[in-house]
Amino acid sequence: MKILAVTAGRKNGNGEILVKEALMRAEELGAEVKMINLHDYNITPCSGCESCTVKFTQKGEAPECVYKNKDDMDIIMQEWLSADGVIVTVPAYSFMPAGIYRVFCDRHLAYEPNFHKQVGNPAFFKHRVGAIIGNGGSTRSWMSLALESTNITLLAQDIKVVDQVMVTRAPRPGQVLLNDEVLNRSRQLGENVVKAIQTPFEEVKFLGDENLGWCPVCHSNVLSLGEPHWNEQGFTIECPICHCGGDIERDENGKWKFIVEKDGYRKSMLDGSGAKDHFFEIQDTMKKYFRNIDTIGEKRKKYTEYKPATI
Repeated sequence: MKILAVTAGRKNGNGEILVKEALMRAEELGAEVKMINLHDYNITPCSGCESCTVKFTQKGEAPECVYKNKDDMDIIMQEWLSADGVIVTVPAYSFMPAGIYRVFCDRHLAYEPNFHKQVGNPAFFKHRVGAIIGNGGSTRSWMSLALESTNITLLAQDIKVVDQVMVTRAPRPGQVLLNDEVLNRSRQLGENVVKAIQTPFEEVKFLGDENLGWCPVCHSNVLSLGEPHWNEQGFTIECPICHCGGDIERDENGKWKFIVEKDGYRKSMLDGSGAKDHFFEIQDTMKKYFRNIDTIGEKRKKYTEYKPATI
């Protein structure tokens, strides 16, 4: 039973303290644990070349990044992919996870299990569970996309998130040590990850706060108006994180609730159906590009030949 913690905050800061509490509890329950801080590694930002995407959508080959073996990303991902559970700890900067975590996640496409599954790469068939610890110096309203943005990065990696917590109003390093409640909550998160690993994957449920957010499925606190999907009309309201759809209704107390419709799980990221659908969407849009590559080449000349001043 292996658990990997990935942190994106300062060394020995609040995030590391919180995740170490979680790892200590996991170790007590028999887990083998490792922790890395992304600041210790060289990760080249994704260039958007899409060579990995072309490989799996057009050639039926396992996606691979052009930067493989040129930086530390593959070293990290081998540990990430071999773990049974992953705990991500991110500080919130300007409502969202720290940028270094986003740089890391932008490189995930070449390692996305659901895409590897479509081309029959058995090395990526393993199911995993995960948890998220967010932290920052203000209330959650000023960190409103941190958990949600991190959650979707784990769902895209076929990691079922079983717990997530946002620790607020602790701006300075070590300030969380003044709050025993959040330290105990982190220990519980570590225990929940171990419980989930020990449960058959199909039976794994969310073990955190059921009232954390709007969505009853992934517990995110954001919803969006439904728009047409690439191959269907879509939903009235959808969760932009787990992609389940339905509508909002008032309960018996007059409070609004998001209700997932009967067939509202058909695009779900929790069981892989949403990522599988996205595979075919990318394949479809790529085909349109290659069918029109000569036309695009001619029209691009206007823009490649225009050289505005720079600094």
